Amino acid sequence: MSVQPYSSTPTRSRTNRATVITLVVIAVILGVLAAALLHKVASRRHGAAATSQASASDSATAAPEPVPAPPVVDQQTLELIHSETHRDPADGQAKGKVDAPVVMVIYSDFACPYCTQFAQKVEPELDKLVKQGTLRVEWRDLAQISETSPLAAQAGRAAAKQGKFWEFHDAVYAAADPQGHPTYTEDSLVAFAKKAGVPDLKKFRADMTAAETVKAVSESTNHVHSIGIRGTPFMIVGETHISATRTADYATAVVESQAAKAKGGRGELREPRAPRHRRRRTDHDAEKNNEGARPAHARPSHPRAHAPTRHDGGPGEAILPPPVPSIV
Repeated sequence: MSVQPYSSTPTRSRTNRATVITLVVIAVILGVLAAALLHKVASRRHGAAATSQASASDSATAAPEPVPAPPVVDQQTLELIHSETHRDPADGQAKGKVDAPVVMVIYSDFACPYCTQFAQKVEPELDKLVKQGTLRVEWRDLAQISETSPLAAQAGRAAAKQGKFWEFHDAVYAAADPQGHPTYTEDSLVAFAKKAGVPDLKKFRADMTAAETVKAVSESTNHVHSIGIRGTPFMIVGETHISATRTADYATAVVESQAAKAKGGRGELREPRAPRHRRRRTDHDAEKNNEGARPAHARPSHPRAHAPTRHDGGPGEAILPPPVPSIV
């Protein structure tokens, strides 16, 4: 009987199969790990790109920090600004403490869309400064936008006589289209007065159409034109001014910078300047002071020395020739 030599072929075959299976499993695991790693890297890149894009978008759309309006340094203009600040305790078209460190004089028109935007978006923020005692607001009629602008201004004065100007102001502007030029009638203005809580509507209507009220509005508009202001809204703020509508942040920054200036750097408010009433300077005054002024007939005409045209939302324009000073 012959004995067959021992063969290791089956054992090797099983070993090779196990090795192959192990390698396949390892390859699969490595593939899964690689896929997961690639996905993670891609996610990070996508996130970084999104963050970068968002940052760029934020930078592009972010509003710049408000820069307060520079103070007026010209002495004539500064004196004119002071003369426009009344601080009259009996002024029915003013709000805020008479001795507030900053006075904002608003030249406005109830038919001006930019005035509407200012009243709806900016004034509510400024009211916070009024309540804090930092700001006093004084209204001036510049009724020029539409044929019924003077009537609306007259209605404002009639409401002021019953202590309801600002309530009337708020009711009118709340109903106005910030993109349009509203027109008014006596009846519509009486309706606004009723909404504002004016107690005596019969007296309101009579005051609104009274000859003295018509004259007062006309004189106010003519006076504002005489100092070079043609655009609405226009604001004197302390010892500087803002033309056209600005953001609430900008207007607030200007008021706060003027308030800080009023403190004189000592932490205490300086005494508010008393209102100054200026008489218009004439050629006779100049000749008397030997300033060499030319007579009126020899002075060249000023291209803007004519009746003002409708102008709302832009900077004021000087409309009088020298030597009469203008704010703008």
